[in-house]
Amino acid sequence: MKQTVLLSAALFLLCAVGCSVTPASAECYPQGLRKDCGFFGITEQQCEAKGCCWHEFADHSPWCFFANSEPPQYIVKSIVNSTVGLQVTLITKNTSSGGHGNDISPVVVQIDFDTNQRLHVKFLDPQNDRWEVPRRFSPLPPPPTTKASDPAYSVVVANPGSVFFLKVIRKSDGDILFDTTASDSFNGLSYADQYLSVTTNLPSDSNIYGLGEHVNPLKLKADMTYTMWNFDTATPPNLNLYGSHPFYMDLRKSGAAHGVFLRNSNGMDVLLHSTSLTYYVIGGVLDFFFFMGPTPEEVVVQYQEIIGRPHLPPYWALGFHQCRYGYPNVGALETVVSTYAAQKIPLDTMWTDIDYMDQYKDFSLDPSNFPKSEMDSFVSKLHHNGQQYVVIVDPGIKTEDGYPAWDDGKQQDVFIKDKNGKIFVGKVWPGSTAFPDFFHPKSMDYWQSEIAKFLDLLPVDGLWIDMNEISNFCNGACDDDDEEEKDADGAKAKMITALNTSVGFDPVNPPYSIHNQGGGAALNIKTLDMDCMHFGSVLEYNAHNLFGLSESIATSNALEKLQKKRSLVISRSTFPGSGSHAGHWTGDNHASWDDLYYSIPGMLNFQMFGVPLVGSDICGFQGSTTQELCGRWMQLGAFYPFSRNHNVKGAPSQEPYVWPTVAAISRTVLGIRYSILPYYYTLFYLANKNTETGVVGGTVTRPLFFEFPADAETVAIDRQFLVGPGLLVSPVLTQGATSVTAYLPAARWFDFYDGTEVTKTGSITLDAPMDHINLHVRGGVTIPRQQPGLTTSASRKNSYNLLVALDKNQTSIGYLYLDDGVSIKPKSSFTTYSTSSNSTATTLTASVADGGFDSTDTPQLDVITVYGVAKGPATATLNMKAFTNFKFDTSLHTLTFSSLATDVASNFVLVWSS
Repeated sequence: MKQTVLLSAALFLLCAVGCSVTPASAECYPQGLRKDCGFFGITEQQCEAKGCCWHEFADHSPWCFFANSEPPQYIVKSIVNSTVGLQVTLITKNTSSGGHGNDISPVVVQIDFDTNQRLHVKFLDPQNDRWEVPRRFSPLPPPPTTKASDPAYSVVVANPGSVFFLKVIRKSDGDILFDTTASDSFNGLSYADQYLSVTTNLPSDSNIYGLGEHVNPLKLKADMTYTMWNFDTATPPNLNLYGSHPFYMDLRKSGAAHGVFLRNSNGMDVLLHSTSLTYYVIGGVLDFFFFMGPTPEEVVVQYQEIIGRPHLPPYWALGFHQCRYGYPNVGALETVVSTYAAQKIPLDTMWTDIDYMDQYKDFSLDPSNFPKSEMDSFVSKLHHNGQQYVVIVDPGIKTEDGYPAWDDGKQQDVFIKDKNGKIFVGKVWPGSTAFPDFFHPKSMDYWQSEIAKFLDLLPVDGLWIDMNEISNFCNGACDDDDEEEKDADGAKAKMITALNTSVGFDPVNPPYSIHNQGGGAALNIKTLDMDCMHFGSVLEYNAHNLFGLSESIATSNALEKLQKKRSLVISRSTFPGSGSHAGHWTGDNHASWDDLYYSIPGMLNFQMFGVPLVGSDICGFQGSTTQELCGRWMQLGAFYPFSRNHNVKGAPSQEPYVWPTVAAISRTVLGIRYSILPYYYTLFYLANKNTETGVVGGTVTRPLFFEFPADAETVAIDRQFLVGPGLLVSPVLTQGATSVTAYLPAARWFDFYDGTEVTKTGSITLDAPMDHINLHVRGGVTIPRQQPGLTTSASRKNSYNLLVALDKNQTSIGYLYLDDGVSIKPKSSFTTYSTSSNSTATTLTASVADGGFDSTDTPQLDVITVYGVAKGPATATLNMKAFTNFKFDTSLHTLTFSSLATDVASNFVLVWSS
């Protein structure tokens, strides 16, 4: 539908000052791209007085908008059956793309029925190659050779001769999961060179999650634009941050979930309304994968089949970590480590920020404050104590002749180039810097060589890669001699034939401006110029969001080849697939109660993104924390998968021993963390090896709706979370609070500490004094534990125990994965603990899948504690022999078996009878 705005002379006079006037007979297309021309509460008369267009929409789209161009319409030309699905050819009814370039015609829609739970829909230009995410960085499973045999979905497309639409429908309930049918408020599809747009209708019961990386509540708010463009900024709410993850999960009222992944690395906006979701993408292809679930955890597992399974970290990576920007010298590091030990607070790994470097140069040591001799001694002591050391590495290499990393990279020609073929020079901590081009075939060897030389200098245990968005202190090049061209309103870059781009392709000023930092900031703000070139004539415009992923791959591969064991890499910038190589910390947060809260949805989002090793800087990075805030943050942070205290240079120290109360809190909560590390490690294993175990597991921590998807009360809960399926964490997130309102879904729940059964479910108020965090165990889940030590190395020498929480049917299940904690291909064992009951007896069976694990030196299983026992036993047997070392608490209904002295990696059967 088209509207026409006719402006009178009087109206032009009215708008002569302070408003934008639409030319007479300007065209208004409600289905086109609408730029807001109004303000909150504007009326139709006021809108027209501004010379703008007015149309009332069912959703919260702007009713008052600037004149726009007619959007294109794609018509179905033909539909052909293929061996794996359908091939639909589209042609345009008109040639406009709403002012963003002529739409491509024809377009081929390739619809592949990949598996019973996965659908692949790809929009292609059959006449030209277009940029796609390289498989070397983001491998895909082999393409199907036949259609899925029994797909959980059906696909409907428009008939030939009709306006194109695509519907994806879940067969089991007829729910429409994706629907591009045009409405009065949006057009179905646009496909121009630098402007690709598609909209799906959303039903009223959609709950949308994902689309990161942003600081937001877990359930995404409607009437918001979610921008994906990797950017270095100090975690402001709603703006695009360090990583890009164009994946969302949609949970419907029925409790069924599905996922949608757009495999595209270009900058994009995703506009979410209550009734629609629209992609605006500035390049590449529209390459969609749909995951049928139907449980949220199954959606994540299916997504990981495309982006890669999460990396299994070394066991020590799950211990507690300490860092700060501003440790002045080796002595300061030694003091921190020794004080942790004296205060008996667990500490596994000491970290150092850029302070250790010689003039902030990668792969170097400050000869004055961090001299090699003292650093060697310090790291040797850490290793002797069963502890580790990790340092930061930035991608910027100082352009200084005589500096090996620069000389080697220049000689091998592995740095990113500017548009003229010269090495691009930016500015970061060491001054003028160049950046490795991980598209270059020699770059992996270059990076590994530099890491190898550094490991010879200092045997660190892991690497922390920062500033890899890429971050740059200049807006583009810092030493561009062609300032006239650079400043002339961003004159078009001269594209060469090898780029396979259309005439008029402009990476510097694309026709559509994404909402970079909320306001359409230039794409090169605080990063590289968009016409920079990677190896193979790849534009930075296309590759920008891939740098963090590519550096993670190079760093992880180098460490594992050199150290011959599993790597620990923590990266700030991420992209789908990053979790297969690295973990993530959520960046430069603030010492505030808001950021304490936001750390939970941040952590849970990255579980959905396939990066389960994630956490926020405990106690806050920027600003000055307080005793209360740090204490509450230590309580919460003890349950992050990646648990590290870190703060900024110049702020007061915030190691947990600074305050006696926080030290006491830390001893308690880190003791709990270390006791349940076998549970965490098993969850990581299940995510890493899901297909081998047959147990559905893709996340380590998870939202409540993952386990209770049909409970409408859980869909927006992001102030609590679950560790695995069975441990509910309900932290205090409000200053001055001594109680917390928690939600316990319908199940049996037991107090973690003593086994007291909670008699009420739903919303309840729990006491939460300063020294307490509320933890509850879900009936039906068995959690493996170990006596905690001050390091993971010490803990692994202590005895194991099981916490068995029974459900209403007196059943429970749990798992324990064991290996040496570091080997890339370890010998292992995987034990299933299954508890079942009948009218006279309850049986706990341990069934071991033997992977060659040698348990000779492994501590034994010593204690089994059972919560929720209906009736105290009269007798018990272990492997058919009478066993008398048990005690039943009649008030708590807990049962404890002690002195079991059983091989933790062996089969056994424990039976108790009333």
